[in-house]
Amino acid sequence: MSVKVKLGFVPSYRFFFSPWCAKMRDESLAVLRGIEGVEVVVPEAAPEGTEPNPAMGTTRTGAVSGLDDGEGVAEFFRREGVDGVVLCPLDFGDERSASKIAEKLGVPVLLYATKEPPAVENASLARVSDSYCGNLSMASGLYRRNIPFRYAGIFFPEEEELRREFETFAAAVAVVKALKGARIGQVGVRPGTFETVAYDEVAMINKFQQNVIPVNISDIVAQAKALADDDPEVLAIIENIRSTVAEITVADDYLLNEAKVELALRRFWKENKLSAMAVQCWPSIGREMGISVCALYGRLTENEMLTACEVDVVGAISMMVNYYAGMGRIKPHFIDWTIQHRENENWLLAWHCGNAPVSLAADPSKTALRSRRNMTGEGDILEQDATAGLYQFQIKPGPVTFCRLVEYNDQWKMLIATGRVVPSDEDLAGTWSWVEVTDHAELYRTLVEEGFIHHASMIHGDQVDVLLEVCDFLDIEPVVVL
Repeated sequence: MSVKVKLGFVPSYRFFFSPWCAKMRDESLAVLRGIEGVEVVVPEAAPEGTEPNPAMGTTRTGAVSGLDDGEGVAEFFRREGVDGVVLCPLDFGDERSASKIAEKLGVPVLLYATKEPPAVENASLARVSDSYCGNLSMASGLYRRNIPFRYAGIFFPEEEELRREFETFAAAVAVVKALKGARIGQVGVRPGTFETVAYDEVAMINKFQQNVIPVNISDIVAQAKALADDDPEVLAIIENIRSTVAEITVADDYLLNEAKVELALRRFWKENKLSAMAVQCWPSIGREMGISVCALYGRLTENEMLTACEVDVVGAISMMVNYYAGMGRIKPHFIDWTIQHRENENWLLAWHCGNAPVSLAADPSKTALRSRRNMTGEGDILEQDATAGLYQFQIKPGPVTFCRLVEYNDQWKMLIATGRVVPSDEDLAGTWSWVEVTDHAELYRTLVEEGFIHHASMIHGDQVDVLLEVCDFLDIEPVVVL
C-alpha cells in the first residue's frame, strides 16, 4: 500500500496578480505536484467569460486574495478532503484569506516565502515580490489564531531545500491523518505481569479521536478452529508462508494452525477497518492452537496490518507513526529494548521473539521459521509444538529511527531517537539487530526518567524532522535523543 495525502495549495497575493506572482505560483505548484504520494488541490483561474466561484475551485487568477476568496476556497478544500494546507505569499500576500482557510480547515499548515527577484532598474521603493515582508503578516495571522504551523523558509521554487520541506511536510501530514480517528484492534488481554502496556482509552479519544475495537482471543480461536483444513484462503496462506522464507524447521501442523489464526485475524481487521492492532501472544494461544504467533505478526505487518505484541495498544500506535512517516515505503519492526552489548557500550540489542517482516532481513537467504525450543534448526521437527512459529533472522543494516508514544495524566510524549543497525556475524534467536547509538547512557537514562517502556517501534531511515513536525501539529512533547 502506498500512502497518499492530499494537500491544498494557497498561492496568495494582495492586490495585483503580477507576472511574477504567476511565475511563482506555477513553479511552486510544479514542485509540489512532483512529490511522491502527494495529490495537490489548488484553485484555478475561472475560464474566460465565466464568473469565478471559489467554493467550486475557481478564482479570478487561480490564486487567493480577499476574504471572499478565502471563505470559498476553504469550502472547496473541505469538499475535496485536503489533509494539509501549504500557504505561500506570492507577493505581500493576503494574510486574512490565508488565515481564514487554515482556521476553517484545522489541518496541518506549511508556510514559506519566495525570494526577491532582481531589483527594478530605477531608484524607487518599488519591489517586485515583497513576499519577505508579507510572510510575517501571514505568520502573525496564524499565530494569533493559535494555529500550529511549520515555517519552511524563503526560497525560489527550484531550490532543493524547498522540495525537502514539501516532502517532510507531506510525511508529517500522513502521520497526522493516520492517527486522527484511527481504529486500533485489541485482541485479548495483556500478560498479567505487563502493567507497562496499560493504556487510557479515554486519553486516546481526547487526543486523537481514536477508537479501540476489542475482541476476545477465544473468539479469534473459535473462528480459526471453524475453518476447514482445505479452505482455499487457508491453503493460499500456507503456500505464501512457504514461498517467503528460506528455511522452515517446523511441522506442517503449525503451518495449518498458523494459517487459520492468520485468516481469522485478517478478517477481524477487514471487518472493523482497523488501522493497527495489538494481539495477545501468550499463554492462551499456545494452549488453544498449539503455536507461537510471533512470525504471524511479522506477516501481518508485512501486509500493512501493523501488529504489536503483548497487547501493547500504544505500541501499535507508535508503529503507525513510523510507518506513515515513511509514507508506507518500508515496514517497522516492533522491538524490545533488550540488552546493552557486553563489549561495545554504545550498542543495544533491538530484538523481539521473531516478529519482524521478512522484507527487513539482512540476508533473505538466511531467513528461517523456527521453534523457540530449536532456534538452531538442528533438532527434530515436532508436531504439536506450541513453541513453533518464530522468524529468525538479522535485520538489515542502515540508519534507523526509534519511536515510542507514552501518555501519563492525559499528557502525551514521543521518544524520537536515532541509531544505526550494524552487521554482526552472530546467530541470535528471533528477529534482531545490534544498533549503535551516539550515547547509550543518555538514551537509556532518558527511557528510564521519561517513563518510556521496554517496547518501541524501529524503522529504517532518518525520520527526526518528520516526527518533530508531527509533535508540533498534535501538541505532543518530543523527547529527542540523537
